Amino acid sequence: MARHNVLDQLHSKTEAGRAEIRARALPLSRAARNLLLVLDASKTAGDWLRLVAGATEADLTTLRQHGLIAPQGAGGPPPVATTAPAAPAAIAAPPAGGAPLLDRAALYAYLSGEATKLLGPFKGYAFALEVERADSLAALQALALQLVERVQKAKGEDAAAAVREALGLR
Repeated sequence: MARHNVLDQLHSKTEAGRAEIRARALPLSRAARNLLLVLDASKTAGDWLRLVAGATEADLTTLRQHGLIAPQGAGGPPPVATTAPAAPAAIAAPPAGGAPLLDRAALYAYLSGEATKLLGPFKGYAFALEVERADSLAALQALALQLVERVQKAKGEDAAAAVREALGLR
Protein backbone atom coordinates (compact mmCIF):
# COMPACT_ATOMS: atom_id res chain seq x y z
CA MET A 1 0.00 0.00 0.00
CA ALA A 2 2.90 2.41 0.72
CA ARG A 3 4.17 1.83 -2.83
CA HIS A 4 0.82 2.91 -4.24
CA ASN A 5 0.76 6.05 -2.08
CA VAL A 6 4.21 7.18 -3.28
CA LEU A 7 3.17 6.80 -6.91
CA ASP A 8 0.00 8.82 -6.26
CA GLN A 9 1.88 11.71 -4.63
CA LEU A 10 3.00 14.94 -6.25
CA HIS A 11 6.74 15.55 -5.96
CA SER A 12 8.98 18.54 -6.65
CA LYS A 13 12.70 19.00 -7.04
CA THR A 14 14.51 20.14 -3.92
CA GLU A 15 17.36 22.63 -3.91
CA ALA A 16 19.68 19.60 -3.81
CA GLY A 17 17.92 18.26 -6.90
CA ARG A 18 18.40 21.50 -8.82
CA ALA A 19 22.05 21.57 -7.75
CA GLU A 20 22.49 17.97 -8.92
CA ILE A 21 21.11 18.85 -12.35
CA ARG A 22 23.81 21.47 -12.71
CA ALA A 23 26.69 19.55 -11.07
CA ARG A 24 25.93 15.97 -12.21
CA ALA A 25 27.85 14.76 -9.17
CA LEU A 26 25.86 11.62 -8.31
CA PRO A 27 26.08 8.41 -10.35
CA LEU A 28 22.43 8.42 -11.44
CA SER A 29 21.17 6.22 -14.25
CA ARG A 30 20.13 7.99 -17.42
CA ALA A 31 16.47 7.26 -16.65
CA ALA A 32 16.79 8.61 -13.08
CA ARG A 33 18.52 11.77 -14.34
CA ASN A 34 15.82 12.28 -17.00
CA LEU A 35 13.14 11.79 -14.35
CA LEU A 36 14.86 14.38 -12.14
CA LEU A 37 15.00 16.86 -15.01
CA VAL A 38 11.31 16.80 -15.85
CA LEU A 39 9.63 15.92 -12.57
CA ASP A 40 7.48 18.65 -11.05
CA ALA A 41 4.24 18.83 -9.08
CA SER A 42 2.04 18.99 -12.17
CA LYS A 43 1.72 15.18 -12.29
CA THR A 44 1.90 12.31 -9.83
CA ALA A 45 5.08 10.25 -9.51
CA GLY A 46 3.34 7.37 -11.27
CA ASP A 47 2.41 9.62 -14.20
CA TRP A 48 6.02 10.78 -14.54
CA LEU A 49 7.26 7.17 -14.45
CA ARG A 50 4.96 6.35 -17.37
CA LEU A 51 6.15 9.41 -19.34
CA VAL A 52 9.92 9.05 -18.87
CA ALA A 53 11.29 6.22 -21.00
CA GLY A 54 13.00 3.56 -18.92
CA ALA A 55 12.20 5.17 -15.56
CA THR A 56 11.25 2.75 -12.78
CA GLU A 57 10.11 2.91 -9.19
CA ALA A 58 13.72 2.20 -8.22
CA ASP A 59 14.77 5.45 -9.96
CA LEU A 60 12.09 7.34 -8.06
CA THR A 61 13.29 5.77 -4.80
CA THR A 62 16.88 6.73 -5.59
CA LEU A 63 15.91 10.37 -6.18
CA ARG A 64 13.97 10.43 -2.91
CA GLN A 65 16.77 8.76 -0.92
CA HIS A 66 19.30 11.30 -2.16
CA GLY A 67 16.95 14.14 -1.23
CA LEU A 68 16.72 15.32 -4.84
CA ILE A 69 12.92 15.26 -4.84
CA ALA A 70 10.38 15.49 -2.05
CA PRO A 71 6.68 14.74 -1.88
CA GLN A 72 4.46 17.77 -1.49
CA GLY A 73 3.59 18.44 2.14
CA ALA A 74 6.80 16.75 3.31
CA GLY A 75 9.07 19.76 3.55
CA GLY A 76 9.57 20.08 -0.19
CA PRO A 77 8.98 23.25 -2.15
CA PRO A 78 5.38 24.28 -2.72
CA PRO A 79 3.71 22.98 -5.87
CA VAL A 80 4.13 25.10 -8.96
CA ALA A 81 0.98 27.08 -9.65
CA THR A 82 -0.91 26.06 -12.76
CA THR A 83 -2.09 29.62 -13.23
CA ALA A 84 -0.14 32.84 -13.51
CA PRO A 85 1.94 33.73 -10.45
CA ALA A 86 0.60 36.41 -8.15
CA ALA A 87 1.76 39.68 -9.62
CA PRO A 88 2.55 41.85 -6.57
CA ALA A 89 4.85 39.37 -4.81
CA ALA A 90 6.68 38.30 -7.95
CA ILE A 91 7.19 41.64 -9.70
CA ALA A 92 10.60 43.23 -9.68
CA ALA A 93 11.68 46.56 -11.12
CA PRO A 94 10.94 46.58 -14.85
CA PRO A 95 14.05 45.54 -16.77
CA ALA A 96 14.98 47.23 -20.01
CA GLY A 97 14.21 45.68 -23.37
CA GLY A 98 10.85 44.06 -22.65
CA ALA A 99 12.15 41.27 -20.43
CA PRO A 100 9.75 39.51 -18.07
CA LEU A 101 9.01 41.32 -14.81
CA LEU A 102 9.09 38.21 -12.62
CA ASP A 103 11.93 37.73 -10.17
CA ARG A 104 14.31 34.79 -10.62
CA ALA A 105 12.44 32.36 -8.33
CA ALA A 106 9.02 33.10 -9.82
CA LEU A 107 10.36 32.95 -13.36
CA TYR A 108 12.10 29.62 -12.71
CA ALA A 109 8.94 28.19 -11.14
CA TYR A 110 6.74 29.30 -14.03
CA LEU A 111 9.10 28.14 -16.79
CA SER A 112 9.88 24.76 -15.26
CA GLY A 113 6.28 24.13 -14.24
CA GLU A 114 4.57 25.19 -17.45
CA ALA A 115 6.95 23.99 -20.18
CA THR A 116 5.47 20.52 -20.65
CA LYS A 117 1.92 21.85 -20.40
CA LEU A 118 2.53 24.51 -23.02
CA LEU A 119 4.87 22.68 -25.39
CA GLY A 120 3.95 19.03 -24.92
CA PRO A 121 6.00 16.31 -23.26
CA PHE A 122 8.93 16.14 -25.69
CA LYS A 123 9.46 19.81 -26.50
CA GLY A 124 8.60 20.66 -22.90
CA TYR A 125 11.26 18.24 -21.66
CA ALA A 126 13.87 19.84 -23.91
CA PHE A 127 12.82 23.29 -22.72
CA ALA A 128 12.96 22.14 -19.07
CA LEU A 129 16.57 21.11 -19.66
CA GLU A 130 17.33 24.63 -20.88
CA VAL A 131 15.63 26.13 -17.81
CA GLU A 132 17.69 23.91 -15.49
CA ARG A 133 20.92 25.01 -17.20
CA ALA A 134 20.05 28.71 -16.91
CA ASP A 135 22.45 30.21 -14.37
CA SER A 136 21.18 33.78 -14.10
CA LEU A 137 18.06 35.91 -14.18
CA ALA A 138 19.08 37.19 -17.62
CA ALA A 139 19.30 33.62 -18.97
CA LEU A 140 15.84 32.82 -17.55
CA GLN A 141 14.43 36.03 -19.05
CA ALA A 142 15.80 35.07 -22.46
CA LEU A 143 14.21 31.63 -22.13
CA ALA A 144 10.90 33.25 -21.18
CA LEU A 145 10.93 35.24 -24.40
CA GLN A 146 11.76 32.05 -26.33
CA LEU A 147 8.84 30.30 -24.63
CA VAL A 148 6.47 33.00 -25.86
CA GLU A 149 7.78 32.56 -29.41
CA ARG A 150 7.52 28.77 -29.25
CA VAL A 151 3.98 28.86 -27.84
CA GLN A 152 2.94 31.37 -30.49
CA LYS A 153 4.32 29.13 -33.22
CA ALA A 154 2.75 25.96 -31.79
CA LYS A 155 -0.57 27.23 -30.41
CA GLY A 156 -1.21 30.67 -31.86
CA GLU A 157 -1.42 34.24 -30.69
CA ASP A 158 -4.09 33.74 -28.01
CA ALA A 159 -1.96 31.16 -26.18
CA ALA A 160 1.14 33.34 -26.56
CA ALA A 161 -0.77 36.32 -25.16
CA ALA A 162 -1.71 34.28 -22.08
CA VAL A 163 1.95 33.35 -21.55
CA ARG A 164 3.03 36.98 -22.00
CA GLU A 165 0.48 38.03 -19.40
CA ALA A 166 1.63 35.35 -16.95
CA LEU A 167 5.22 36.51 -17.41
CA GLY A 168 4.34 40.17 -16.92
CA LEU A 169 5.18 41.12 -20.49
CA ARG A 170 3.24 43.86 -22.20
